[in-house]
Amino acid sequence: MTAAGDSTVEDRWYRAFSRATPLVKQLPNTIAMAIALVLTFAVPDLPITSLATTLWAGAVIFAATAYAGILSWRHQLDGVLVFVIPILDIIGFGMLRAGTGAGLSIFGSLVLIPVVWLAMAPGIRYVFVILGMTSLIILMPYFFDPPSTHADWLRGVITPVVYAAAAAIVNVLSRQQRRRAEQAEKLVSERTKALAENFEMIAQLRTSEQQYRTLLDSFESLWSSITAQAVIATDCRGTIEAWNPGAERMLGLSSAEALDSVRIDRFFPSSVLTMLADQHPDIEHPFAPADMPAGIQALFARADTDTTVADDIEIATAGGSTVPARVTVTPRKTGTGEQRGYLLVVTDETRAVEVARMKDEFVGMISHELRTPLSAIIGFIDLLRNDPETPLTAEQNEFVSIIERNAQRLLALVGDLLFTAQVESGRFPLEPQSIDICDSVRSAVRSATPHAQREGIVLAAELPEEPVMMLVDPRRMGQALDNLLSNAIKFTPRDGQVTAGVDVRPGEVVLYVRDTGLGIPKDEQGMLYNRFFRASTATRNAVPGVGLGLTITKAIVIAHGGTMDFTSVVGEGTEFRMSLPLAPKPEAASTSATND
Repeated sequence: MTAAGDSTVEDRWYRAFSRATPLVKQLPNTIAMAIALVLTFAVPDLPITSLATTLWAGAVIFAATAYAGILSWRHQLDGVLVFVIPILDIIGFGMLRAGTGAGLSIFGSLVLIPVVWLAMAPGIRYVFVILGMTSLIILMPYFFDPPSTHADWLRGVITPVVYAAAAAIVNVLSRQQRRRAEQAEKLVSERTKALAENFEMIAQLRTSEQQYRTLLDSFESLWSSITAQAVIATDCRGTIEAWNPGAERMLGLSSAEALDSVRIDRFFPSSVLTMLADQHPDIEHPFAPADMPAGIQALFARADTDTTVADDIEIATAGGSTVPARVTVTPRKTGTGEQRGYLLVVTDETRAVEVARMKDEFVGMISHELRTPLSAIIGFIDLLRNDPETPLTAEQNEFVSIIERNAQRLLALVGDLLFTAQVESGRFPLEPQSIDICDSVRSAVRSATPHAQREGIVLAAELPEEPVMMLVDPRRMGQALDNLLSNAIKFTPRDGQVTAGVDVRPGEVVLYVRDTGLGIPKDEQGMLYNRFFRASTATRNAVPGVGLGLTITKAIVIAHGGTMDFTSVVGEGTEFRMSLPLAPKPEAASTSATND
């Protein structure tokens, strides 16, 4: 307790004098002069060589004290005006020395008090001021009463030098002390700033923690509420790390069981794994363990290309049954972009598949039921027109022609509906033959030429000089070309141009139809192959059609083992491309053989 009390007193003392006012610094000089004057007049043995000089000495010191009080009142703590005070003190103590025995005065050492104060001033110039001032006050009596010995003269010279040397030492020490004080203040300032920044960072961390907890609660609520879809997170090796309630419901495995080192390939049937591996045989996954199936490696490697992978495949449940599903795979990455694993979203398509099957059965049944009466209508129209006993008048012939034309249109629509039903059910008949594909393009162009002429459109063909032999179904391929040419003519304004052509490339042949028509809006291009979909450019310009042509065309191309794509710009035109392999792919050949 005592040590703590002493430390507190010491701290108060240092705080009081660390930034002392001029009056506080002057008090030792004032007290020393007051004591000296009291002793001078109270002790008879002390010599007084000049009473007036002694009194003037006291007056100078007290005047300096009053001046110090004024500066303190004005809060002037530093500067040249402050250091006038110790200079006056040196003069005052010098006069006291001269008035009380000069070299024999016992008060000569009091001059050290203002000397130390002045020596603490910043700058070496004050050392020279001290040398000059002390030399003046020590040698001043010698001008009135010169000493008789060389020792006295030598004392008058050495004493100011000693004062100056002491002042120089004090000045250096004071400068070092000021430098340390500045460094300490700088460190304190930096520490205060760092503390303030730390407090601010702590406040931000607390705010971020609250936000994080809120987001975490929201995420957990959202995660628990997803029951219609299975959401599964895995690491880079396929081990399951997250398993939502939807996965429990769909796949029949609890979260605790799924997170017990279960790997995702457990839920992919072997036939699906083989199919995925065959689709991308050259893809390998860099993080895959040695026993990971090639199909999962291909699936993950495709996701690593930063493109979302979405496949319609079957998923195996824990009970061994399979579920038709749509599986979406995306990579999981950390905040720094490092690979963390994969996220799989599995949507049960059982109901959608059943609805599609029922719809296709209904379309097929209705189309079949419509074909029979339409055939009868067309047959009776032919009888009406060719009955020699009751020939038709010109007006009746016109009416019959209108009936026949619309019946033929309806029959073609029924045929398209039946064809799409066959495509959806997998019963797609092909009769491949080795033909020159250029002849198919020429025939399609000749068939479409009357329509193009009626619409005022230039129709052209761009074909290589040499025949291009391919194994295709000529009837189906002609149907695909007719669909593309018909669409191009319908969507091209008068005086436009439609071009059909063949481009032979390494390993494939590209059939293309290019027009200068209305174009397709970019936001609608993804739905172009959907059945019964019609672009806004078609509906806005009243272009006739039901939206089956492109669906049928793409089905024909895929059945031949090819691919179909297009480019389109609104107001500039569209180009459709059918890319067919020079040699039919295994699946296309097997389909053809089966149907044969």
